[in-house]
Amino acid sequence: MAFKVLLIDDEPLALEGLQLWIPWENLGFEVCGVCGNGSEGLKQMEELKPELVMVDIHMPVMNGLEMIEEWRRRGNESTKFIILTGYSDFDYARKALKYRVSRYLLKPLDEEQAELEIRQVGQELAKEREQLYVGQVAQREKENLAIKEALIGKGMSTEAAGVLESLSGSSHVWNVCLVQIAAEDYCRWSTVAAEFLDRSKAMYVIRLRNDLVSIVFGSAESASHGSSTARHRLEELARRLANFRAFMAIGEAVSSLLFINHSRVTAEKALLHTFYETNRNSVMDYESLKDLTFQRHDDQVELTARILGAFQLIDHDAYRSAVDYIERSFRQLRVHPEEARKYVIYLLHEIRAYMRSELAEDTSAPNRLFDIPNLDERLLTWIDLVDMLQSCGRVCFELLLKENASEAQGIVQDINDYIHEHYREGLSIKMLAERFFLHPAYLGQLLIRKNGIGFNELLHNLRIEEACRLLQLNQYKNSEVSEKVGYSTYHHFLKQFEKRLNMSPNEYKKHV
Repeated sequence: MAFKVLLIDDEPLALEGLQLWIPWENLGFEVCGVCGNGSEGLKQMEELKPELVMVDIHMPVMNGLEMIEEWRRRGNESTKFIILTGYSDFDYARKALKYRVSRYLLKPLDEEQAELEIRQVGQELAKEREQLYVGQVAQREKENLAIKEALIGKGMSTEAAGVLESLSGSSHVWNVCLVQIAAEDYCRWSTVAAEFLDRSKAMYVIRLRNDLVSIVFGSAESASHGSSTARHRLEELARRLANFRAFMAIGEAVSSLLFINHSRVTAEKALLHTFYETNRNSVMDYESLKDLTFQRHDDQVELTARILGAFQLIDHDAYRSAVDYIERSFRQLRVHPEEARKYVIYLLHEIRAYMRSELAEDTSAPNRLFDIPNLDERLLTWIDLVDMLQSCGRVCFELLLKENASEAQGIVQDINDYIHEHYREGLSIKMLAERFFLHPAYLGQLLIRKNGIGFNELLHNLRIEEACRLLQLNQYKNSEVSEKVGYSTYHHFLKQFEKRLNMSPNEYKKHV
């Protein structure tokens, strides 16, 4: 980046010559302004902040030395000056040493000598800029380390406390925005963040963990109003992070960096609420969340029984219903993220164990079906965990149905044979389940898949079919027929008969 030079001379032709005869760009400078006396020069120096000023001594209103003296008096020590002077004034110009004038050039200018002097000033400025940059980097690193000590909240060194106390005065309030992001995305994130974050004295980006970044920012505004400028940048950053798995939360403002740990702690509390947040392009704020509390879910044992029961019955609908209830109830109670995460991971392990017991011939199959996350995967949201349960259920039930299809064919045929043989007795699904060592609900599903109708419907069909045969023989009373086919009451027999044939037993006998 070129250095800025301001040219001051009361002779217009001299100013024009300075601009035209000296190859400023080649020497690493750009002319930022020109003026005709020291008074105007002071104004332009305040506005333009040039690194080099070339100024004549003899000028109206305020001469060059008076201008330099006033400029130094105002505390501006870094500006370089080259004085333009005639030979007769050279001894007078030497008095400017106390004002730290860098060079003297005699009029009329020797172009070659002028270029040499200006190039040397440029080299001095470049060296000073480099030294300044190194010093600023070192100071910034010292400030970062001190702030990190305060954020962690452990013992703080005397040096760090001094740095923070000095730094705190640059802003009225300080705050923390925590950004939770996958460790592998940090480099890409920092590139995006650099576009929006003001890396000034009032904003520091400090990596606390591989997946957690702390943005410490200050504001000249009061704590009650917050930092609208800084927050606007953070909200814009959140929108730009839409393609990242990242969450952001702001803590409670404090008056000094010495207390910044409080902001971090409250920001972490706010960050927990991102677990149930569906909109990732937003910044959670402790101020709006501090009254919300997490609660416990007391039905976890019953819910686990429902889930595993659905697997035992191979009832995918019951499983989906149970997962939907888990999703709603945990969200409504706002169960603490750690508890919710532990419970879902526990469920996934229980499902895997059940699948291993059911698929004894291929014990590796459950491991291939679905992955179980680690407890410390903080970027998993509630929706992520529920989706895991649903997808796990889909693949497991598909496999269970496939595995049980061949086994079910044989046993269902045996059950059907038994029903056809014993339908006249007081048969029930519970009795069949006990005889064939199956769960009643699972047995009912097997019969529906095999026969297309439920157990009770099949039982009544067989009984009424036999009743029709007996009625055709015309050897028994209707009540006797009812009893022979297995009905304990004639009313029940009559109801089932009319339901299937749309006529009474007497009407049926007339038609046959």
